[in-house]
Amino acid sequence: MKNAIYIIAIAMLTLTSCKNEATAEENALATQIEAYDALMTEAMEVHDEIMPKMGELMELKGEITEKAEAGELSDQTAISSTAEELKASHDGMMTWMKDYSEKFPYGDPSPETKEAIDKKMPVLEQEVEEIKNLRDKTMQAIDNAKALLNK
Repeated sequence: MKNAIYIIAIAMLTLTSCKNEATAEENALATQIEAYDALMTEAMEVHDEIMPKMGELMELKGEITEKAEAGELSDQTAISSTAEELKASHDGMMTWMKDYSEKFPYGDPSPETKEAIDKKMPVLEQEVEEIKNLRDKTMQAIDNAKALLNK
C-alpha cells in the first residue's frame, strides 16, 4: 500500500512538472507574440506620424522651385540639395510602405509559433529601424527647407 502511495505521488509530481514546463513555454511564446505586436504597433505609429508630412514635403519642394525660378533664392547648391532631400524623403516613404506591406500584409495575424516569430521578428525590427530613420530624415528635410525659405 505504501508503495502504491509513493508511485501515485511520483506520478502526480511528474505530471505537474510537465504541465509547468509547457506553461513556461507557452508564457515565453506569449511574451514573444506581445513583443512582436508591440513592434508592429510602433511601426504603424511612426508611419502615422510622418505620413501627413508627405504633402508638406511636396509643397516645400514646389515653393523652393518657384522661388528659385523667380530668382528669390540664389544658392543653387542649397536649392538642389534641399529639393533632393525632400524628394528622397517622399520617395523613401513610398518605398518603405510598399516593402512593408509586402512583408507584413494588412490583416495578417501575428505569428503563433516560435519558429514563425523567430523568422519574422528580425525583419520587423529592421522595418521599424528603417521607418524611424526615415522619420528623422523627413523632419530634417522639412527643417532644412523651411530654413532655406526663411520660414
